[in-house]
Amino acid sequence: MHRDEAVGPTSTPTASADATPDPRGQAAGPTGPVLGVLPLGTGLVLVGLGLAFLALRLRRG
Repeated sequence: MHRDEAVGPTSTPTASADATPDPRGQAAGPTGPVLGVLPLGTGLVLVGLGLAFLALRLRRG
């Protein structure tokens, strides 16, 4: 790598103090439907229920 090649930005952009806030007092978010993310516990419960269902099917069959 040459000395004159920049590896990264020389100055980091910061939020300017003169930025105007949203007049409604809320941040502008997505206007369409938003996909909710399930917590980890919900996924573990669903996996446990799936394994229990498979165990019952194997036991009966």
